[in-house]
Amino acid sequence: MRMRALAVGLVALCVAGGCAQAPVKEDETEKPELSAQLKALVLDEVPTDIAHPLFMDFNGRAELLGYAINPEPQPGQKVTPGSQLSLKLYWRSTGKLDADYVPFTELVAASGTRVEVEGSGPVRKGELVPRNWEAGKVYVDELSITVPPDLDTTRFSIVVGLKTQPVAPEEPAAEPEVKDSKKADKKVDKSAEGTFGTVYLSVLSGPADSKHGGVLTAIDSLRTPKEDKKAQAGGVKRPSGKPVSAKPAARPLQPAQ
Repeated sequence: MRMRALAVGLVALCVAGGCAQAPVKEDETEKPELSAQLKALVLDEVPTDIAHPLFMDFNGRAELLGYAINPEPQPGQKVTPGSQLSLKLYWRSTGKLDADYVPFTELVAASGTRVEVEGSGPVRKGELVPRNWEAGKVYVDELSITVPPDLDTTRFSIVVGLKTQPVAPEEPAAEPEVKDSKKADKKVDKSAEGTFGTVYLSVLSGPADSKHGGVLTAIDSLRTPKEDKKAQAGGVKRPSGKPVSAKPAARPLQPAQ
């Protein structure tokens, strides 16, 4: 009886002291309070003043609801290489995303050349990355685009989406030295193994390109493609003086013999 009473007392002490607490799940951990600047980028409802509303469904896990670009390209207007564009994207979370997924933006030339735009905002590399998104919330993703001076195209598209970063395989454990030459020949060179490739979320709804990105818009550029430059270089050079006449020059009269 004395042992039984002692056991009951120990259980009561554990319950009172909290030593039998259940493990806290990752989703139930308290998240830090967002600053006022970050709160302005998290919306409870879809804004009604999005400059270019649209709908792109990325594999049922996220939606792109629209975008705004500044300065707004006007019909017939062409951007110059090196000019700056401000892009604002409106994402809505519709499903749980793995920790490795991040938004991406690319400039795609008509030739297929792709230039990735580096983003450093809180939705790309801060506290509002997709792994911290809450279902139903709208996240404002802001970034600056510099039109590359060497992007040889007269027209390029802005493509956006969600992807993972390439992951290098883990280093294998050190193997004991093999003295047998026959066994040594059978060893696999682990250094030849590459990295795991990028994974893109497929576009289930909306215009998409060949690499699972959503096409926002196409913009005209003043850049002349390389093919046109080569054609111009191989053509006939015109003199800088008087225009060349299409008629052959008259021959001088020869004196009679």
